[in-house]
Amino acid sequence: MGEPCARAAFITAKAPPMNRLQHETSPYLLQHAHNPVDWYPWGEEALERARREDKPIIVSIGYSTCHWCHVMERESFEVEATAKVMNEHFVCIKVDREERPDVDQVYMDACQAISGGGGWPLNAFLLPDARPFFAGTYYPPEPKYNRPSWTQLLRHIAQTFTDDRASLEEQAQRLVDNISGGRDRLLGIETKQEDGSRAMMEQLRAAYDGARGGFGGAPKFPMSQALELLLANGLMTGNNQDIYHAGHGMRAMLAGGIYDQIGGGFSRYTVDAHWRVPHFEKMLYDNALLLRLLGKLQMVTPDPRYVQAIEETTDWLEAEMALPEGGYRAALDADSEGVEGKYYTWRYEELEALLPPEDVELVADFYGITRAGNWEEEHTNIPYRPGPLPSVTGLSPDVAVAKIAAARRQLAEARRLRIPPGADDKLLLQWNALLVSGWTWCFRATGEDRYLTLARELYESLRRQLQHEGRWYRNRTRGRLGAPAFLDDYAALAAAALDLSEVTFDLDYALTDARELVDHVLETFSDESDTMFYLRPPQDSELPVATQDFYDNALPSGNSQMAHNLYRLGRLTEVERYTARAEKMLTAIGGAVSRYPSSFAGWGLTALLLQQPGRELVITGPGARAAARPFLSDYRPGLLIVAAEEDRHDLPLLRNRYLSDLRFFVCENRSCRLPVDTAEAARHQLN
Repeated sequence: MGEPCARAAFITAKAPPMNRLQHETSPYLLQHAHNPVDWYPWGEEALERARREDKPIIVSIGYSTCHWCHVMERESFEVEATAKVMNEHFVCIKVDREERPDVDQVYMDACQAISGGGGWPLNAFLLPDARPFFAGTYYPPEPKYNRPSWTQLLRHIAQTFTDDRASLEEQAQRLVDNISGGRDRLLGIETKQEDGSRAMMEQLRAAYDGARGGFGGAPKFPMSQALELLLANGLMTGNNQDIYHAGHGMRAMLAGGIYDQIGGGFSRYTVDAHWRVPHFEKMLYDNALLLRLLGKLQMVTPDPRYVQAIEETTDWLEAEMALPEGGYRAALDADSEGVEGKYYTWRYEELEALLPPEDVELVADFYGITRAGNWEEEHTNIPYRPGPLPSVTGLSPDVAVAKIAAARRQLAEARRLRIPPGADDKLLLQWNALLVSGWTWCFRATGEDRYLTLARELYESLRRQLQHEGRWYRNRTRGRLGAPAFLDDYAALAAAALDLSEVTFDLDYALTDARELVDHVLETFSDESDTMFYLRPPQDSELPVATQDFYDNALPSGNSQMAHNLYRLGRLTEVERYTARAEKMLTAIGGAVSRYPSSFAGWGLTALLLQQPGRELVITGPGARAAARPFLSDYRPGLLIVAAEEDRHDLPLLRNRYLSDLRFFVCENRSCRLPVDTAEAARHQLN
């Protein structure tokens, strides 16, 4: 008789009440839809209520794979008593930073101005007019870590808003002025133009970790753009040390736990300085940028490990990141079953249960797996590569390599049976556009058509899903479009179009797609001085500050990528306004680039290119594209390759150069060699 009662109890059990976030599509916002906090999404409804009721605002910003965002939700936002304080005294807004980078940037700038640091979760407190007066990151439920508890902070701010509103108004105005003035301070850094590049490279070399690879200590991030800057400078100047460091940094990552030795793909960073212990979340943008670096390195210093990483990372993207409608999801969480890294780690006993007994020691040694666990904190193992192939008596290297490859496949199959980490299924324009570019470089490096096909298919999928009635959008989630595209989205998409044009020799990608995108940004996003670009057009903005981002951190800034696009379009079209704008941008930011190159590495690459004499290889006539393709496998920074099999006059580089036979034209610094009719002769001129 007990069974029906149990079933009835199950049927009538009530789900937790849902707040306004239940109507959103962002995985991060939906994670908070059952919180007792009366969350609003960012928008006019919440802002109007704050103005109408004259209440301060909490803006809590994070993203779905943010570990400490989950912790703060569990400790505070799911607690009825804490939610009661928030609901009584504040209008509470939740923001997915990946959907609204404009909102995130304003209040992250405020946090950094207050504390000198930042991160997520980001919790900002605003006046009813949306001006920030205080901001911080994680706050515990009880006072610790030299921080007050979240409820203590809430009560203090609510009391101050009631009793001393004027002090908060003053603080808000100081913060807004500080954020607005940050641009001028950054652009006001001066350096001597003649030694700017030398100073930039000296600073970058000084920051390099020669012992462990990469830059900085713990936590350690890939900083792939800085490695690309070293590689490009080494090629341009003949500095072999720079080339070596670029490869050394990548090889250190490929040997470490930051690279998923079993499934492919890179984690976001490591908590240690040796690349050993990752924070296990995997972001699409990191992998896109690292694929680009891998491709460039393979073109310069070929290494089977680079090709293997390209293949494995691409396999992982297709297996675990592909979305049903096309494109690739934003991220995978670090946690599974509530435990960080559980999906990715191994016990020695699991190897014994899965692998042939004679292979266990070989595989364990190769991946650094021990009975006690190489991750002491969790008493488990993170696969990494502590050294070269172990020497095993009686096994030839070929046999050992084959056994390890077979074991890797077996471990990967077993891992797929585990409960996977959570996924963020947003289709983000900028991040996917970066992947298009990454795969074009993989195609150049390997000659494998697979990567070119993937790049072209992804580009067309973005056009199909994120362009509507001639307008581009930032993201699509569960069939719904998000905010209009931001500067970062346009810049990355224009770069993807230019990269596709270079590897396919289809000039429409550059002269139609990229040019339309860049012209739209010039007309819509420019600042008052026509120097830099806003993250979003400032007209009718609900934000208190029109923001501009210049830093190349985990992602390239929209401004640095636009400067690079303008440089490239100027080279291709010979339209002076493109080149002039790129030069104007670099002149304005040059002092900061020279002084802090690791934070402005994308800018640094464009600066180097602008200082080099322009070089072009133009190939015309029957079979021009096929003749041009082998030249793609050589990474020559600044070399523009154009191939056309028909006479066309819409591009200055092709005028009067079409002949009935195949011809190669090599030019440098506005001076051309005599045309030649063989690839060998053209290569000789280039060298």
